[in-house]
Amino acid sequence: MIVCLCHAVSDRIIRARIAEGARTVEKLGEVCGAGTGCGGCHDQMTQLIGEGRQANAVRPSCRESCALATSRVASVAL
Repeated sequence: MIVCLCHAVSDRIIRARIAEGARTVEKLGEVCGAGTGCGGCHDQMTQLIGEGRQANAVRPSCRESCALATSRVASVAL
């Protein structure tokens, strides 16, 4: 879905830039151009940034459980 109509920036592009470290509307504007036109997309960009923060908060525990499962499978295979 297009979030920024002025610069035709999709939610996928914005989510990718958030995953790469953009954590503010201003930073997203620098890295992909979103939000640098009329500003009508700022609220949606802020929402996507919040979703990105929540996703990052979940990832460490997922990594730990995935690592544990991988080590279990490796030990069984030996």
